[in-house]
Amino acid sequence: MIYRLYQAVSALAGLALLPYFYWHFNSRGRGESFLPRLGLKLPPSPPPPGRPRVWVHGVSVGEILSALPLVKELKALLPRAALIITTGTETGQAVARRHFLPLGALVCYFPLDTPWAVARYLAYLRPDLYISLDSEIWPNFLVQAQRRGVRLALANARISDKTFRRFIKFKPYIVNFINLFEIITCGSTLDCRRLQEIGVPPDKLQFSGNLKVDRLLTGMDPHASQLLAKLFHLKGEPVFLAASTHPGEDEPILKAYELLRAPYPTLLLILAPRHPERTPDLARLVQSHDLAFQLWSNLKTGAEIRVAPVVIIDTIGDLFNLYGVADVAFVGGSLVPHGGQNILEPAAWGRAPIYGPHIHNFRWAQAILEEAGGGFMVHDVPTLAAAARRLLDDPRMRRGLGAQAQAALLRHQGAARRQAEVIVEIL
Repeated sequence: MIYRLYQAVSALAGLALLPYFYWHFNSRGRGESFLPRLGLKLPPSPPPPGRPRVWVHGVSVGEILSALPLVKELKALLPRAALIITTGTETGQAVARRHFLPLGALVCYFPLDTPWAVARYLAYLRPDLYISLDSEIWPNFLVQAQRRGVRLALANARISDKTFRRFIKFKPYIVNFINLFEIITCGSTLDCRRLQEIGVPPDKLQFSGNLKVDRLLTGMDPHASQLLAKLFHLKGEPVFLAASTHPGEDEPILKAYELLRAPYPTLLLILAPRHPERTPDLARLVQSHDLAFQLWSNLKTGAEIRVAPVVIIDTIGDLFNLYGVADVAFVGGSLVPHGGQNILEPAAWGRAPIYGPHIHNFRWAQAILEEAGGGFMVHDVPTLAAAARRLLDDPRMRRGLGAQAQAALLRHQGAARRQAEVIVEIL
């Protein structure tokens, strides 16, 4: 009865909200995803030959990058498999095309959860195995896929605080849809516990480590980091990296930096906003503090030599390797109630991260670091400046805490292989 009601509501909503979907997909990108996601335009090419057909879905960039090591392990275990990779966003689609087209996969969009869009995609792609790296539950898709005999797996399950509260609130209505998955691999023991509280049987759950850790440990490029150090024209100056910052965080970072310049006058501040389109606003803010700055794009191309005390990162794709040149690293999205960014990225480089209290989207990462004692939580300008000063004052302690943070990640290495083996068993 619940599903029939959802089916009717989603069908009516899909028709009534067509103008909204058109506006929404155009406002968030180029609008190329509108027709495919509504099921009005199928992928231009059929799935590649081979069996089984394995459909892997990640909604956006983070999930798609996490899928890469898992897909490589699946290819090793199922060498004749045909791969289908889907995303829900245009940015995720661009990343998926870059990484998975060379592997021979079909890359396309995931349909909205309307009955007709789901039916058209399932009939066209005819998957044998569906693997979701997205913890959102789409009832039409799961029910129709199961009725067609598709084996269903939820990989790298992560249940954030917000998702957990929502699932508990609607537990009687949602648990049966979650249980359509035959196997659920969890990135942390906390996620396993939360899924059991929601009503998932323990025998469906497997704790196998987090895929994002595998991606981090295999994605480091020491040579790229050395090149970055040359481009920053570093000659022994300490480096303070403020990574993935959001509006409301740059001001306290600049105030903390000004406090740190008294004992460390040559300290270089690298400001890497989460969204580079904020660069003009950030430039004005830096100037209001009477600080000279340069844009990373000019240094990267060799158009300028770095002489300013502040560098603003106005490009995409360079942040991860920047941790390799940092002495102190703050991870943003955490001083403001955004939910945090991945605080394990600096840990992969052997840096003990500094982060704020608002990291509810990365509780699993916080648990890994707190267990190892390899991170600092701060709340304001004084505590941020104090944590950075402590690390700068004691290089031996800084290296030791960074090594502890990195060692905590190493214990999760191999998650992609473990998850792939568990998922393949259901075939």
